[in-house]
Amino acid sequence: MSERSIICVITQSLLEDDSMLLGAIRYKIWFDLWENKGRTLRVVAIIAIGAFAVGTVLGGKEFILKDMGRNWQASNPATIGLFVDPPVDDLMIDTLENLRGIDTVIGWQQKTIKWRPDADTPWEPAFLVALDDYQDQSIRKVILDSGDWPDRKLMGVQRGRDLGIGDQVEIDTGDKTYSIEFNGVLYNAAHPPPFVVPDPMFFTTRERFAQLTGEKNYGLVLATIPNYSQEQVLAAADLIQHELEKQDVEVRAAIPAPGGFVTRTSHPDRFIAQDALDGVFLILTIMSVATFILGLFLVYNTINAVISQQINQIGIMKAIGASYGEIILVYMCIVFVYALLALLVAVPLGALGAHGLRLGMIGRIQMTPGPFEISTTAVTVQVVIALLSPLVIALIPIISGARITVREAVSTYGLGGVSGLLDKALAKLQFLPRILALTLSNTFRNKKRVAFTQITLVGAGVIFMVVVSTRVSLIYTFSDILFSIFNVNVMLDLQDAERIEEIETISLSLPEVEAVEVWGTARGKARIMGQPEANDDNEINLRGLPVPTEAYRPQMRAGRWLQPDDTYAMVLNQAVADEIGVEVGDWITVDIPTKRESNWEIVGLVFEPLDQESALVPRPTLLREIRQVGRGTAIKVKTKHNDAASEFNTAIALRELYEDNGYDVIASRMDTTHRVTELRVGQISILMALLSGMAIMIAVVGAVALSGTLSINVLERTREIGVMRAIGASSTAILVQFIGEGLILGWLSWLIAIPLSIPAGQLVIGTLSQLLNTELIYRFSETGVWYWFGVVTILAAVASWFPANKAAQTSVRESLMYS
Repeated sequence: MSERSIICVITQSLLEDDSMLLGAIRYKIWFDLWENKGRTLRVVAIIAIGAFAVGTVLGGKEFILKDMGRNWQASNPATIGLFVDPPVDDLMIDTLENLRGIDTVIGWQQKTIKWRPDADTPWEPAFLVALDDYQDQSIRKVILDSGDWPDRKLMGVQRGRDLGIGDQVEIDTGDKTYSIEFNGVLYNAAHPPPFVVPDPMFFTTRERFAQLTGEKNYGLVLATIPNYSQEQVLAAADLIQHELEKQDVEVRAAIPAPGGFVTRTSHPDRFIAQDALDGVFLILTIMSVATFILGLFLVYNTINAVISQQINQIGIMKAIGASYGEIILVYMCIVFVYALLALLVAVPLGALGAHGLRLGMIGRIQMTPGPFEISTTAVTVQVVIALLSPLVIALIPIISGARITVREAVSTYGLGGVSGLLDKALAKLQFLPRILALTLSNTFRNKKRVAFTQITLVGAGVIFMVVVSTRVSLIYTFSDILFSIFNVNVMLDLQDAERIEEIETISLSLPEVEAVEVWGTARGKARIMGQPEANDDNEINLRGLPVPTEAYRPQMRAGRWLQPDDTYAMVLNQAVADEIGVEVGDWITVDIPTKRESNWEIVGLVFEPLDQESALVPRPTLLREIRQVGRGTAIKVKTKHNDAASEFNTAIALRELYEDNGYDVIASRMDTTHRVTELRVGQISILMALLSGMAIMIAVVGAVALSGTLSINVLERTREIGVMRAIGASSTAILVQFIGEGLILGWLSWLIAIPLSIPAGQLVIGTLSQLLNTELIYRFSETGVWYWFGVVTILAAVASWFPANKAAQTSVRESLMYS
């Protein structure tokens, strides 16, 4: 039965019996959906993709935060964490617990050691931890995954470090090397996941810890308060710190904070990396909503095209008595079925996507995921946006079509067309090939449709380029910028300060070493000069550099760099400067433990992603302040070869050389610039993976949008194609014309998207910088531009080929009979 016959059925129902109307409407809806399966699939797919993205992100976020909260709360996290030097005994722990406003206080024995799986592997850092009683824990509980608790010489190892029960490794506690075996896999929720801190944590007993390290007291104090509030926890931390300092115990913050900072307190309900994850989800939510909104423009285009194609049918229905509301009902039902089909696809796929996102991220942070669940919040949002949004966006063309008069409707027969400015301009360009002029003219024939198509394609292009540029910016910040700042390849630190001249002589004896600098280092607390000392004064890492320096190339943000005649001049990392509240020209007071206070002038601010608490000062001045004149601890080496393998081998050779000369080298995974980059990029690997997935989804949206528009164009001009075929146009000429239209639309959207993606990318990077509490350097990705050009070109060619090929194969008789 033809579509014209369907109209006759509907109109007859309107005239004879209103009760038959719904049955006739159902038949027409079925006819429209089934006879135009390609259009149906495209509209359903575009709505489903957007709803799927929203459901995946919202459901994934809900369950990830739920899992994080469950795992985190199971450990009864500490809200106060302080490193103490010298370590304190059980009597002091009891004293602190009896302070007013304190609920529980415990001590942890913790020390950084070296470990390696075998004698042929370089030493790496690890944390050695001992608890008072593993069977009776109160706060920051360590959970037993498998095996047994540490016992005598048998140790436990933190989950997710590729070490298990029965494995044997070597450890070096500073004086002696030991071979140890693991008898259990444990989980400490407060230890950052491997992609953030890859150093493993080993668990032992207090007795064994004392035997290995010679220390029987606690170097880490952890505490909780009865009723958490920000004011009360800060007051409690001050009270504990004051009590410790009365006993001449040095206190440092021990809880990691976003951006590489360290704090004394934390919220009991927020996981250690939750701020960063919240930022990731914010970006993903915005992009998923944008994906859905872009898809709605395709819905508008499609419904508008359906109305345009069926104007004559609307005229027939109105001519024999169909009302305005009844015509709206017919087409709103069609849109509702599109939306309902999309929802049936999007809800289960969104639930699976949310669970997959949950498994991936929870597994990545080494927590235990919960069982498969369906988020009622995500489903509710999907229902609302998938059902209501298409109806709202389609209402505009449906109302416009329903308002058409009978005379206007029946007069739409024929090819028609209006001569516009573009047609007049093309007519004057006689040198253009006729097929090119016709392609350009036809591309912009329906200006409204072109505009909405461009909105979808430009939006998809902007988001795609922004995603790629964001990924490039993250890598650029933590790789290229680091390489440009540190003009060295190997960075080693000594446990104790040694003579600078001796270190330089020993280092240069290695043939691979081209140059070497030795820096002085110290850690202190800083406050604005003139302000009283406070417990929450910001901690800074002082670096004493030779001036001028060849190893450090500052990325200045304000002021100037250090000069040879400077003494108490400081160039401060802009991140810690913001935390302290100072700028160029201000003076700060620096308190280095066991040393006297000193005042420093801020002469410049720099950007450096490696250490946001860094303060760069002249080496002679710092060494005098810390009473280490002529001695240093931080060794910066420039090698003759810059590849990763050469750097790594040189670092190993230098370690052995220093140790042969009696130097104690601190184990580190950040001993070469390539390893620093690898670690930093690994820390943002989750974000990059999610952004890459979003880029692929955006490309799919663009593909469906372009395919839908071109299919509509071809369908509307079937009769025109018949005329062209009747006067001698070949199938090849028709194919070239329609493929050309697709390429023009795609390339135009590509050109428009390029300049728009720059401010959009800067906005995303700025937002991420605030959420991650670290400056990210925006880097426009030219590769992303050409990637999208390739994607759009392929999409345009493929999307136009199939409908155009179908039209080109249609006979002249069939084309001219089309209505």
